[in-house]
Amino acid sequence: MKTMFAAAVAVAMGWCGVAAPAHAATGVAFRAYSGASQSAHQAHFESLRGRGYRPITVSVSEGPRYAAVWVKGGGGAWISRSGLSEAGFKARFDEYLAQGYQPISVSATGSAGRATFAALWEKRSERFFSRMGLTGAEFAAHNRKAHADGYVPVSIDVYGTPSNPRYVAVWRQSQEGGWYYSYGKSAAGHKRFFDERTAEGYRPAAVAVGPGGTRFAAVYRKDGVRPWYHYIDTSASAYQRRFDSLVARGLRPVQVNVEDGVYASVWIS
Repeated sequence: MKTMFAAAVAVAMGWCGVAAPAHAATGVAFRAYSGASQSAHQAHFESLRGRGYRPITVSVSEGPRYAAVWVKGGGGAWISRSGLSEAGFKARFDEYLAQGYQPISVSATGSAGRATFAALWEKRSERFFSRMGLTGAEFAAHNRKAHADGYVPVSIDVYGTPSNPRYVAVWRQSQEGGWYYSYGKSAAGHKRFFDERTAEGYRPAAVAVGPGGTRFAAVYRKDGVRPWYHYIDTSASAYQRRFDSLVARGLRPVQVNVEDGVYASVWIS
């Protein structure tokens, strides 16, 4: 398997529009977009839902602007909400939990206490737990306990400010392979940890860009998925070029996270 990691230090602001549909070689029909305003995100939602697509990952960044990946069919009942305040997210979380829904992708942007949230929920039966507003030390503590109790992080994001980052995450009970996590790492530190973990057979399953676009958090799984690719692109135009190239080669994004013009993405075939 060939793994790839691309990172640069310069950050360029910008937003790309709706990305092209899946290449037939992927075997999975999908749509992906980034840099969408709240109204454009809603319009994509209505259109794609009406054509039988379902969202698998969502990211909200300053603006707010939205990035998402949708796949055709599969899965059970689902709910998507965006533009939520912290109180609004908590209220929807409790409401949907009572109906049997679990969050599968949660993203936030903005300072703690005044952040904007976007999330996807799905009807699932596994045990899970979710936390928001965590400091780095609290995030680390929850990961240690999750590992001891047999839970795996399935969604992570970082919001707040560069000097006061906060974490929102979802952990799900699972017996499928080992995992590692990292947080608060510079691009160089992220790459070093990436190299160490991938040499041991792990792959990045989720990557989050922190406020300011210079720090990263990630989750690594040993789940046997091959081939896979992970990139960090420091502008919307760079991400779009990457997208066009990889889709042409039969790959598709399964996770995209954006903050302050920096894009982190995970791809599979």
